[in-house]
Amino acid sequence: MENQLNNEEELALDKDSEENTSSENERVNKSSIDKTTDLEKFSLSKAADDKSKILSRCERLFMRYGIKSVTMDDVSRELGISKKTLYQFFENKEDLVYQITVHHFDCQNLAVEQILKEAKTAIDEMFGIANWMNAMSKNINPSLIFDLRKYHPASWNVFINHRNTEVYNSIKNNLERGVREGIYREDLNVEIITRIYIARVEMFIDNEIFPYDKFPPEKTFNVFIDYHIRGIATPKGIKLLEKIKSQKHGI
Repeated sequence: MENQLNNEEELALDKDSEENTSSENERVNKSSIDKTTDLEKFSLSKAADDKSKILSRCERLFMRYGIKSVTMDDVSRELGISKKTLYQFFENKEDLVYQITVHHFDCQNLAVEQILKEAKTAIDEMFGIANWMNAMSKNINPSLIFDLRKYHPASWNVFINHRNTEVYNSIKNNLERGVREGIYREDLNVEIITRIYIARVEMFIDNEIFPYDKFPPEKTFNVFIDYHIRGIATPKGIKLLEKIKSQKHGI
């Protein structure tokens, strides 16, 4: 009887020991998994940051020289990396151009969002966006839009989608805000004027209508903004427009 009790106690102790060892192993394994996950997150974050920097530098390169004239060899030399490393990020030049286009408009959306937050009125919004676009357009090679449209249809579709969504909504919201503030006329047909605005902006990227050497975008767009606001503003809005211009906030 005594031997039986001793055996049962030994079995219970062995079972407790196995359970404790199993729990400890689970904690060790979970700790390892957590560390691996943290390392993976760090690596992914660093890779995303590196890729964003590469995209920004490549964008500046294409803006300066156009798209067609820049090769992947040029890109790798500009970045100071091998083509093998470059192809770890992008399948080919088409993929590079596409990702640059997406990255460009993502950054543009953030910039415009910040302008809208800081603008005191709808007219301030328009001048804020105009000033930002003027700064951007100074560094654009005239052939860039042509190259994008002719040789990179997938990237061009990104441009079209951006125009038909973000740009459209931004202008539509601006018109509605101006009406609420009493600086744009109440009788405006917001839908039509939004589309007219977008169509007119398209003219400035047409080198045949506005040759870049004679009509640089930073000048023609300023004239257009003044023309646009005067056509939709109330007397109160015109006074505000003149005040903003006198402060050299815009054109």
